[in-house]
Amino acid sequence: MANTRRAEHELFKGRKPLETAEIGDVIGSIEFVVDEDLVNRLTWALDDYNPWYIEESPFGDRIAPPLSPLQFDGSMFYDYYAYPEGGSLFAKQEFEFVRPMRIGEKYKLTGTLVDKYKKKGRSFFKMGVSVVDPAGVEVARMAKTVATPVKPVVEVEEATE
Repeated sequence: MANTRRAEHELFKGRKPLETAEIGDVIGSIEFVVDEDLVNRLTWALDDYNPWYIEESPFGDRIAPPLSPLQFDGSMFYDYYAYPEGGSLFAKQEFEFVRPMRIGEKYKLTGTLVDKYKKKGRSFFKMGVSVVDPAGVEVARMAKTVATPVKPVVEVEEATE
């Protein structure tokens, strides 16, 4: 049986080198529908069987787990930027949930590079993400910070004489 596992850099389509990333880069957009399969997978994966996802919510019908868009933002980042040679880590995630997402609705997730900086031998890239409903009303804001390389670069201080 042949090994079908692919290296990280082979999993993504991104071509823009992270070294050339600029704040304001529009990383991309993804549309997705919150369907039964997505809700079932997330409730199981998160071990969160809130009755609002399965039965009915105070919002009048069932809603989706708020982390529903989370499965798309990582692939969106590396479908725009090339996967770095030294690998990367997801260093931080932030969420703000504005409105519930309803089952059966289509949503659009759009990512933009909002910050970049260096710290402790790594470069950090923060992608801000907005999720809107079919009417264009924002339902969630997220931020994901990617750090590269996996193994920090040792910074050498210049000796002063």
